[in-house]
Amino acid sequence: MSSNTRYQDRRQPAKEKRRAPSLPKDVAAPSGGLSRRALVLGGALAVAALAAPPIGSALAAPPLTVSDVESYRQALASLARQHRYALIDIRAEWCAVCHRIEREVLAHPSVERLLQRVPLVKVDVTAMDDGNRRLLSYLRADGPPTFFVVETASGAEYARTRSVGSFRRRDLVRRLRPFAQAG
Repeated sequence: MSSNTRYQDRRQPAKEKRRAPSLPKDVAAPSGGLSRRALVLGGALAVAALAAPPIGSALAAPPLTVSDVESYRQALASLARQHRYALIDIRAEWCAVCHRIEREVLAHPSVERLLQRVPLVKVDVTAMDDGNRRLLSYLRADGPPTFFVVETASGAEYARTRSVGSFRRRDLVRRLRPFAQAG
């Protein structure tokens, strides 16, 4: 055996070792662990997966927010394609009762289930500008908080559905249930 052959034999391993699959370069840190980017991204994806609703669950559509007569009519027209009724919520950022209703009544699971069938239209009158005043007049409302149910195709308000001021969750559930079952 020549010295050259021995040198080549030493360079080749006797058994080939199996290596674990390597991560892409932007994920693998120089030390062989996960990079900060990979950890942050992985953590964000895990949080998003936990927060996501189960596949196939129905969620209430996000409420449409309007502030003048034209946007109100457009909102009802777009809802009329899929829904027969809508719940109108006249509110303002400066209205403390409106915030309590949103936090304690509208966020309750029993109300959220009903809002899947009777979508919410938020009428924001925070600015109290001319457009807000015309819309309040059009809706025959003095101001927030005011809630009522309308037919989306015509915009007609249903009798005995209007609430002005504070109300309890069970009152809203009782008022919405017939519309959710029919709609």
